[in-house]
Formats: sequence, C-alpha cells, structure tokens
Amino acid sequence: MDYEAYYQSWGTGLTPPFRRIALCSAILLLSVTALAAQAAEELGTVMVTDEMDAQPGATESVVPGSGGSTRFQVGRDGIEQFAAPEGGNSYSAVSTLPGVKAQSVDAYGYVNQMGGNKGLRVRGVNATHGANGTVEGVPLTPIGPGPGYLWLFEQENIDSVTLTQGPVAPDQLDYYSTHGALDTGLRWPEAERGGEIGVSIGNDSFMRGFMRFDTGESTSGGKAFVSASSVNANKWRGEGQAPDDDQHYSLGFEQPLGDLTARAYLTHAEGQQYHYRGLNYDQATDLSEWRNYDYSDDPADLQDYYRHNRQDFDNWALLSQFEYRFNPDTTLTLTPFYSKEEGYYLSATTSPGKVRKWLIDHETKGIRADIATRYEQGEIKAGYQYTTMAPPGPPTAWKMYKADANGNLSFAAWSLLADVTEDHTFNNFYLMGSREMGALTLEGGLRYMVETMPSLAFYDKTGIGDVSYSEALAQSSGIIDGGEVSGDDLDAWLPYAALTYALNPELELRAAVGRSVGAPALSAWIQYQSYYSAFTAAGVTAQDMMKGMELETSNNLDLSLRWETESFYLEPTLFYADFSNRSVTFYDPAVGVSYPQSVGDGHQLGAQLAAGWFPRSDLELFGSASYTRAVFDKNLLTAGGATLEVKGNQLPDVPLWMANLGLRWKHGSYSLSPVLRFVGSRYADSAHTEKVDDYATLDLRGGYRVPTAGGELELSLAAVNLFDKEYIGRINAGDVQNAGGYTYYPGAPRTFVASVSYRF
Repeated sequence: MDYEAYYQSWGTGLTPPFRRIALCSAILLLSVTALAAQAAEELGTVMVTDEMDAQPGATESVVPGSGGSTRFQVGRDGIEQFAAPEGGNSYSAVSTLPGVKAQSVDAYGYVNQMGGNKGLRVRGVNATHGANGTVEGVPLTPIGPGPGYLWLFEQENIDSVTLTQGPVAPDQLDYYSTHGALDTGLRWPEAERGGEIGVSIGNDSFMRGFMRFDTGESTSGGKAFVSASSVNANKWRGEGQAPDDDQHYSLGFEQPLGDLTARAYLTHAEGQQYHYRGLNYDQATDLSEWRNYDYSDDPADLQDYYRHNRQDFDNWALLSQFEYRFNPDTTLTLTPFYSKEEGYYLSATTSPGKVRKWLIDHETKGIRADIATRYEQGEIKAGYQYTTMAPPGPPTAWKMYKADANGNLSFAAWSLLADVTEDHTFNNFYLMGSREMGALTLEGGLRYMVETMPSLAFYDKTGIGDVSYSEALAQSSGIIDGGEVSGDDLDAWLPYAALTYALNPELELRAAVGRSVGAPALSAWIQYQSYYSAFTAAGVTAQDMMKGMELETSNNLDLSLRWETESFYLEPTLFYADFSNRSVTFYDPAVGVSYPQSVGDGHQLGAQLAAGWFPRSDLELFGSASYTRAVFDKNLLTAGGATLEVKGNQLPDVPLWMANLGLRWKHGSYSLSPVLRFVGSRYADSAHTEKVDDYATLDLRGGYRVPTAGGELELSLAAVNLFDKEYIGRINAGDVQNAGGYTYYPGAPRTFVASVSYRF
C-alpha cells in the first residue's frame, strides 16, 4: 500500500462512518417494529421468572473453582457487572478478583496499547508479549504487539472468563503461565430460538449497536447463531477516535452426529483507533494541569500530530471442536484453530519529525487433542497441543517516515527488516489425574513444553525504498554478517500437585504446588538491529543472543481455606513463588548496550481474600483484598555499567495493597450494582524514585427490565468513575530501570453509558 496516498485521502476530516450509522439505525428500527407488533397483541397472563429468586447464593457473580488450585470463574452476570460497559475485553472481566490489576486507558475497554503489554498484572507478575490467555482452552492468537483475541469477541458473545492464580494445572496450555492462566469461554449457539438487538450511547460520542440471532435447535439437533456489532467513540482527551468505526461479525454452529458433536466459531474484527499520549513523571504528578494532555491537532507539531499516532488492524479467527464420546465416561476432543492478524501501528519517535510504521502480518494455527475418562473415584486426562505462528516473536518490519508542517509524511528509511525462515512453534504434552479418598481429594500431573524459537535472517536495509515488506526483502543486498539465527529448542518440565481436604461439609483446606513457565527475552532482537555496529564490534552475533535466551520459570505454592454455607463464602489464601531467568533489560559491558536478557531472579509472597455474602435471595455482597510483595533477589546493572540497587525493592507498578467492595441487587424488574475499587501506591521504577499515589474509584450500574409477550426489553445506565477521581491507571514500565523514562496514562474520567436492548 502507498501509505502517503492513503494518508492524504483522509484529508483534514474523517471518513463518515456510514456502516455504523446504518447498523445502529437498522437495530433501532427493528427494536421499534418488534415492540409495536407485540404491543398490538393480547398480552394475556405473562409469567416472568427471575432466576435470582431461586435460592440463596443464586446471585453469585464470581464462582471459586473446585480442586486445590486458586481459580475463579466470572460468569455472564459477573461480566455484565465487572467488565468495561459495552466492551469486549476479557481482562476487564477479572479486574475485581483478588491480586489482579487490569486497567484500560479508556472507560469502555476498547483501547489497544501498542506493544506486548496489554495491562494485566496478577500477583505482581506482568503479562507480557501480547494478549495473554486462551479461548476455549487454546492460544487462539499469537505472541505479539497486536490486539490479538481481545478484539475478536464482543461481551455478549462471551459466556465466562476463568482465571487460575499460582500453580496452574497441566491441562491449561497457554504459551506462558507465570502470571496465571486466563481462559475465555464462548457463548455457543443457544438451544432456544431467539435473539438480541441493542443500542448504547455514552460520553464522548460513544455509540454502539449489536445484534445476535440464534436459530434454536432443529429436529436433527443442529443449531447456529450469527451476530454483528459496530462501535465508535471520540477519545476522552485529545483528537481522534478510539475506537474508530470498529466492526465485528461472528457466526457459529453446532451439530450432533451420533456420538460425535461438531461445532465451529468464525469471527472477524476490523478495528482502527488513534493513540492516547502518555505523560512523563512531572506531568503525572500534576493531573489537575495535565490530565487532558494528548497528541496535538496542529500538523506543525510533526511526529506529535495526532494523525501520526494511530493503528489499523483486520483480525479474524476460526475455532472448531470435535467431541467424540466412546461411552458416558470417556471423551476424545479435537480442537483445531487458526487466526490471522494484519495491520500496522503509526507512532511518534524520539527523533525530531520521525514517525515509525510498524508493519504486522501474523498468522497462528494449531490443534489440541484431549482424552478424558472418569471412574468411580476420579478422572484421568491426557493431551497434546501443537501451535505454530509466523512472526512474532520479534518484530520484523519497521519503516520510518519524515513529517512536515502540513501533516504530510515522506518515506525516510527502513529501520528494521528481518525474515522468519522457520516458524515459532510450541509442542505441549500433559498427563494428569485426580482421585477421591473420602474427605481427601488428590490431583497431580505433568506438562512438558518445547518452545522452538524462530529461525531468523536480518537483512541489510541500505538503499531500500518505500515498498512492501516482500519487495524490501527482494531489494535488500542480502543478509548482514552474523545476522542468521537458527532457532533453539527451549523446553521445561512443569509438575503440578494439589489436594483438597473437607474438614466438614462447609469447610475445606486446599493446597497446590506447581511450576510455571514464562517468555524468553524475545525483545532482544530489536536491540540487535538497532545497535548492530556495537554488537558486531564486540564479536556478538545474533546466534550468540539466541544461545543466551532461556525460559523463565517459577515455582508456586498456594495454601487456602474455603468456608462456604448457603448464605456466604470466605476464601483466604497464602501464596509464595520464586522466579528465575526473568527477561529484564540488563547492561552488557562487553557490548556497551542494554538489551533484554534472561537474568532476573526474584520472588513474590502475599495473602489474598475473596468473600461473598447472600443475606437475601436477591442480594449479593462481595469483596476481595490482596497484599503482594514482589521483589528481585539481586542487584542489576544500569546502562552506564553501575550497580542498580534493586535487591529487595518492590517491582515497578506493583501495589502492596489492592481491594474491591461491591454489591449486586437484582429483584423483579430492577437491578443495581455499585463497585468500589482501591489500588495502593506503587513505583514506576525499580529504584523507587518515581512514586504514584493510591486511588479509589466507584462504578455504578443500574437496570430496569420490561417483560413483553415475546421477550424482554432492558434499559440500563452505567457510570464509570462516578466521582471523577483523577489518578494514574496504566504505567508503561518494565521490571527494571528504563533509560528513556516511564510513560503514565491517566485513568478515564467520569463516564456514563445508557443502553436499550431487546431480547426475544
């Protein structure tokens, strides 16, 4: 694509979002038509049953998992309550769980931060290298800087989000799990025919339309659904839209064929948005002055012009499952999957007038096979998963453009050009089982993971013009000296054991121990190309850097008590973990450059509490609290070669204390749900020179349902940050010093969202 021509076609305005307007108008028209038709009918006697009135505890929004591990599942009620309003981000659904820090830059959860850090920390461990988590048990999208699966599934199409903390069972097969294991369960076709149409509006010109239709079960047992949505909003600070006329389309089907059940889910997302500008530390400590600071609307500001800071992605994925039942107790499940992510980031650089275009074209494919059999005292499971991906790991294509005072961009040079000659692959094998022995239940298993790093070729960029990535490779004079890398196999054995002991029907002890695995220092490749001369002068080749990469590992221990009655539950947990070979930016005196290396050793320990109380059948009160101490066990070196005193210091962006408190009242046609969130003070840097204050925010949601003869109309209103607290939410910080400084993102201001939906 000719970027300059594409850019100029935008002119000074924005393309009118005709598709969004048309979709929202159609949804509104369908809503009015359906209501009018039903109003003309004789209503007769309409019985509306409220599942929340069924029994004490039926309003439970977060369900602790069974077994010895620390696991929580947020169901559809919980997603509506905790996730960003009208959003589709699985991270925000777990934001009130103990020990979890998940903060979006906007109120709606649609902002995708450029790079591999998407804003999730669990017990102080930063989830890096892309959208961490699985979908229906498989890593559907790649390791990398794009939005991944976080853009692919709307909130209405998510059935549950499950988070495992600490020791992770062997059958949870994400790429990496030192931060735990997050899995998103999809809402497959419904057995009953029906649908949903809805429109939402909110602050900053937010508008979203959604529709879904389920065929219901046919005489052969088959069923299907189709859904579509469109969403647009202005940024809450600065110019531009985020999201900018995003479109989502999904369809799925399920068909039983005797003992075999087949189902598939296809989803597509087109997403664009302008970036939010981060603050420096001085600005972050004076939010009354700088809270609304953002990229400029003046083209004369060159790289800081807002149109030079945006992203555009086209993502789609296909997930299928084939389940064969040999008998009522034994099942074989095959899960093939494929995803494609294509787009780019435009972003300002520290060089005056320079704008970088990061080209991204990734695909991921794989298959998972599981066989499970139950017997009288327990279950045995075994499985295998294979995943292969084109880039990433490392980025392969960066272009640099020069901005002028009229807002035009002209090509300057290629700043990074590499080719993946052999794909990045993962092989996972696991075996696990459980056995009940009276009051005692034992679990155990083993996972063996082999990560085959990509084989790479780094190309000479001299003299290459503004051409496509494939043309740039063809125009290159060849591979640079020392720039060929043969990918190594990195493997790890990951044992797991857990027990549950029932002291009485209401009280049980839980314990779990296991090893988890984290990412190697994938970002080192960027530094190798950027400082190629320094590495060459020191006699360090790209293959030497590959040899220095190791998988991060952590050994985890959780001890907990579960006390549950018909009217309340209480679950305190003590946890400890040590980690080694963590990827940190570390100074190499032989080269004179700092670059990511697998050298970080440290530990974490703490306590957390999850609680719920159901004083009435229509009322749930819940809360969580956590104390987390996460530190390095040894000092490191600064970029200048001096000792960096980090031993014993709390890791960056890790508060010691966090807590949440809220309630959910749902009675008859009415519902109300306030949630109070508290995040303690933390530091952006490992030397503890840049402190960020604690903060508390209050979110509030309310709804009213109107029964009709053929369905239900629901009106709802959500308020995010009701008291308009000024605070720093996200910090773009690694785990050690950052010579370029740290980037701070203010939390979204008070935001209201009103929605109307009709379910039939």
